[in-house]
Amino acid sequence: MRLRTLALPLLALAALGSAAERRPQAMNDIQVVGSHNSFKARIPAAVMARLRAADPKLAEALDYYHLPLARQLDAGVRQLEIDVFADPEGGRYADPKGEGIARAAGEATGFDRPAMLRPGFKVFHIPDVDYLSTCVTLRRCLGEIDAWSRAHPRHLPIMVTINAADTPGRDARISPPLPLDDAGLLDALDAEIRAALPGKRLITPDEVRGTAATLHVAVTTRGWPSLESARGRVYVLLDVRDAVSAVYRAGHPSLAGRAMFGWYSDDQPEAAVEIVQDPLVDGAAIRHWVAQGLIVRTRTDANTVEARAHDLGKAAAAAASGAQAVSTDYYPGAPDPAHLAFRVTLPGGAMARCNPVRIAACRLAP
Repeated sequence: MRLRTLALPLLALAALGSAAERRPQAMNDIQVVGSHNSFKARIPAAVMARLRAADPKLAEALDYYHLPLARQLDAGVRQLEIDVFADPEGGRYADPKGEGIARAAGEATGFDRPAMLRPGFKVFHIPDVDYLSTCVTLRRCLGEIDAWSRAHPRHLPIMVTINAADTPGRDARISPPLPLDDAGLLDALDAEIRAALPGKRLITPDEVRGTAATLHVAVTTRGWPSLESARGRVYVLLDVRDAVSAVYRAGHPSLAGRAMFGWYSDDQPEAAVEIVQDPLVDGAAIRHWVAQGLIVRTRTDANTVEARAHDLGKAAAAAASGAQAVSTDYYPGAPDPAHLAFRVTLPGGAMARCNPVRIAACRLAP
């Protein structure tokens, strides 16, 4: 558990807010709505029927999916999450068990087997079960983001979270992923990101660190790049287990030369972005980090639980915390397969606003 119980006096928060208003607006002075498992397509009906019979709770948790990435961006989403699976030789995930179930039931899924046969990082949620994606490869997903960004060059900066569940699960019937604690695979991941987001499209740790001693010192003293300079651009966060994060920074102090920011404890030189799962539990930690200068991504709902209960408590806590990215499965316009009629926005129906912890007034319009 990386979180600590932290408290920051209200007077200190107020002082930090006043100081923020006296300096140029930075890219971390905003708060936006994001999406969780942004690539997720609908599970085939035949597979879902099997799941409901075998594990109703899991079926309920997986009963959501998303618009294609460009349509999410059209709707105002500015943080996207992409799950990746290493496949350096190609074909490792080309024959998911769920696809066999769907075909046997006569169901056409649109599964792109030729793409899955080619080498490179693949994108989906759970091998064999939740195996369909609106963009089946990392390059395709990032390419869609890049194309949308080029068409909307004044957009607010987009955070892309790269998540990797790279260890075997409890169910031996599920194809095990390749572990990512391998420098060669992580170098290949960086290379795919740089190829898909070329030139100045990508905001990197090197740019943010500049001449500061460490990345953490840079964001907590000089601060992040200005919002103006970050418009029309993308930054990427690697969300992985500690062993993978350790390999990613090995030989790259403060992530020098790396394409992605990482998730590190706040006492580490690489700490610039934090991920918090529950803002109801850890709201004080989020507010402290945001006031300090870090960027935080948190969630408003998980596994359809809040949606089924129509519980916006976590969403309200996330917004109040100042977390720059507030992630949901239920942004306006998101598919609603369970007919839950649950929607998450920032207060007043906004998809983006001035950060309530950092700044009182800002300019969001292009």
